[in-house]
Amino acid sequence: MAIPLRLCTHAGCSELVPFNQRYCAKHKPDLKRQATRQERMEYEAKELQFYASARWRKLSKSFRLRFPVCKSCLERGIVREAGLVDHIWSIKTPRGWEHRLSESNLQSLCIPCHNAKTAREIAERRGQSPDE
Repeated sequence: MAIPLRLCTHAGCSELVPFNQRYCAKHKPDLKRQATRQERMEYEAKELQFYASARWRKLSKSFRLRFPVCKSCLERGIVREAGLVDHIWSIKTPRGWEHRLSESNLQSLCIPCHNAKTAREIAERRGQSPDE
């Protein structure tokens, strides 16, 4: 009996995987490399505290209400609901941190577009291409 297949969940990947799996071998997340919240607190404490603040939650909610469509998708002619508000300049950078509450540094994105942008930023910081 053949096992049903489906596409890899990674954006843009067309590899088929068994139905009970989410990713192909190339895109399978390395669970050992994923940091726990406690580990993240050690090196991202100020960012995590910022994202938990009432000021950010209020700003994020009001921004998403005014801009409910994903900016990245809209530029490609696709209308998709934005799932979150993203910082154009990462708050991990001095420029981004300085403008963390500035609406000129915000954009509404859907989850897949945000994940792709974040993967690109992480790869750039590591000096890799995003697909490695």
